Amino acid sequence: MRLHISRFLSCLAILAVVGCDRMPGKPKEATPVVIGSPAWTQSTFNTNCRGCHSQGAEGAAIPLIDAGYWKVATDAQVIQVIAQGQGVLMPSYLDSNGGPMSSDQIAAFVKGMRTLWGAGSSGGQGGISGTVVAGNASAGSQVFSSACASCHAAGGSAGSVTDPMYLKLISNQGLWSAIVYGRAALGSPAWNQPMPQHPNGLTPTEVADVVSWIAQSRPMSSANAQVNSIPKDKNVSDSK
Repeated sequence: MRLHISRFLSCLAILAVVGCDRMPGKPKEATPVVIGSPAWTQSTFNTNCRGCHSQGAEGAAIPLIDAGYWKVATDAQVIQVIAQGQGVLMPSYLDSNGGPMSSDQIAAFVKGMRTLWGAGSSGGQGGISGTVVAGNASAGSQVFSSACASCHAAGGSAGSVTDPMYLKLISNQGLWSAIVYGRAALGSPAWNQPMPQHPNGLTPTEVADVVSWIAQSRPMSSANAQVNSIPKDKNVSDSK
């Protein structure tokens, strides 16, 4: 009897040592997340970007899960915005500026987003620059009156874009991007889609002009740089 008990206890000891990896309820080791992988890219986006740049009408800013965005924007432009921030609303994410990401991580993140949502585009396409271009403010006044005022003048259905308080928050690049990409889920057309008195949308020159005109309403004490201080991009044409 004692021999049987001794053998039983020996078996239990062996099972405790050999079989512990298969014990019910033991947590599995976490699978390492590779920087630049789809899983890492999606997780990084969910943590840092989704609140503002989600799909549809959910986010407060331009959606990044949008092939149209990646068709126009280049990797260098997106890296610059993430690393250095933009205006008042977009902080810098670069670690040397107090952000959570290294320059290598930001580059991998942008590459990962393009892979996930860029539909094979390399950027720099679409007939217009992804970065703000200076224009003629006088001409922009006419563009605004014909194409934008019905929704975006004072008292307009979509809110005034010339409100000084609004312009304290948004940079000139933010104005440019809002016009170029639009917000389809909110009923706001992209730059080359039909607008009042502009059935074919705007030309790149008209976009530059209207951004320059809107920016003139910004209080001079604002930290945002004036659009007219930016060199005009000679590569931008009026081709649709």
